[in-house]
Amino acid sequence: MRTFLKRGLPQNQSDLAKVIEQAGQDEIINEDTEDMIRGVFDISQRRIADIMIPRANIVAIDSQSTIADAIDTIKQYGHSRYPVCNEDKDHIIGILLAKDLLPLANMSDKKISEFDDLLRKAVFVPESKRVNMMLRDFQKDHLHLALAIDEYGGVCGLVTIEDIIELIVGEITDEYDPTETTTCITKTGENIYTVEGTTPLEEFEEYFNTTLPHVDVDTVAGLVIHLLGHIPNQDESTTLNEFTFKVLNSNLHQVHTLLVTVSPKEEE
Repeated sequence: MRTFLKRGLPQNQSDLAKVIEQAGQDEIINEDTEDMIRGVFDISQRRIADIMIPRANIVAIDSQSTIADAIDTIKQYGHSRYPVCNEDKDHIIGILLAKDLLPLANMSDKKISEFDDLLRKAVFVPESKRVNMMLRDFQKDHLHLALAIDEYGGVCGLVTIEDIIELIVGEITDEYDPTETTTCITKTGENIYTVEGTTPLEEFEEYFNTTLPHVDVDTVAGLVIHLLGHIPNQDESTTLNEFTFKVLNSNLHQVHTLLVTVSPKEEE
């Protein structure tokens, strides 16, 4: 009996995957369990670059921001941890925990940089690091967040322990996550739309039934920054094809919301 089992043991990960698939088909394990086991395999094959929050979507707080401004940012995004930078995201000096601002709420005019012990140490990892190794480091060092850097030393993304756990158990939601999917594009008038900066270009093209010139960006905000050549201020605008993009809301690092006006196409 022992010899039979030994011969039947999987010899590699591919064999093991087949055994798990068969166990699911035979209803020895349920679908959720099968998905979680596959998720464990998945994290051993992926790298940080595959799952990280891209640089453009990192919500950072400038060290010269006041406590009041930082609290406003926390109210807007609802995260528990924020990178704090000097000037730009390539110069991150620490991590701010939202809960650490509570005792300072009555000092709203003071700047973050005035408090020496307010920030936690920022951890930087190469974007090529394997996800399973990152999870091990998170557990060993009691960390929740790390910043990914590219081969040139620039910050290119952010990864959290939640991002990794979700690969195994599926999406995790909490009381701050919206219960329904929100629309990134909202029609507000005749040929006028409000568009979130994080809207994927593919979604934008599908919504407007159009094809935009190919540029190396993923979002509408990235497209506008590419067209202008800099991160725009509020009310700056630019035009591409029949679309005029006007910035409604932005900060030093991101374009949050745009007003898009669509010019009617001339009849041929």
